[in-house]
Amino acid sequence: MDINRFAIKSNAKFSIGRSKPNAVLVALVYMIIAVVLRLLANAVSNWQGYLDFIYDGISEFGRMYPVGPFEIMSAPGTVIALALLIMEYMVSVGFIIYMLNIVRMRKASFGNLFDGFGLFFKVIWLAVLTEIFVFLWSLLFIIPGIIAAYRYRQAIYILLDNPGMSALECIRASKKMMRRHKGELFVLDLSFIGWYIFSIIPFVAVWVMPYTGFTFVYYYEALRGPDPDDAVALPGADSDDGDSRGRPPWEY
Repeated sequence: MDINRFAIKSNAKFSIGRSKPNAVLVALVYMIIAVVLRLLANAVSNWQGYLDFIYDGISEFGRMYPVGPFEIMSAPGTVIALALLIMEYMVSVGFIIYMLNIVRMRKASFGNLFDGFGLFFKVIWLAVLTEIFVFLWSLLFIIPGIIAAYRYRQAIYILLDNPGMSALECIRASKKMMRRHKGELFVLDLSFIGWYIFSIIPFVAVWVMPYTGFTFVYYYEALRGPDPDDAVALPGADSDDGDSRGRPPWEY
């Protein structure tokens, strides 16, 4: 099944126009939060770098003073910066939740930006596993790594739809869902290059973010297929090809 790229883009534009609260305003709030968190993370990193500079200076001059306190002071810098970047990622997941609500005509709000924290550990573990798998494939060559990245692109949507699934199950489900669609999604990504270039202009970026975001949500919806229960409609999911223990088809 080929997915009509122009149709899902048109649907994305329509969703921006009818969204309540307005998708551009939600994207603006998301961008402000993301920028603030990124600036704080950079500030913490710079603070740690300054402390490391002092620590190196003390070491250079024969350890005139105890270095323990400086090590204790600089160590939290990495943890705090990482925590801030994780928060930024969780807000981006919340933006996906907001867009899913709009597309499915559910009640949406600015508060959706923080709904991802309800699945905090699963979302983070999914992101970690995905990065590990993409990295391992990249060791073979850059092309397998890119293919792997496209193979797992739907995993986050699947997790949000099926919070009871494990991260590994979501990755396997995405792999099955993206079968014969990786090249198609790659072309869809390429179609946004012009918009990504223009998004260096702030007011353009605020529109491009929901435009691309809604497009990828509609792409996921097209792959997923109609399902009144909002569960993942994987190819062959309705067949009885699990074993006697009820093992899901995507685990094979």
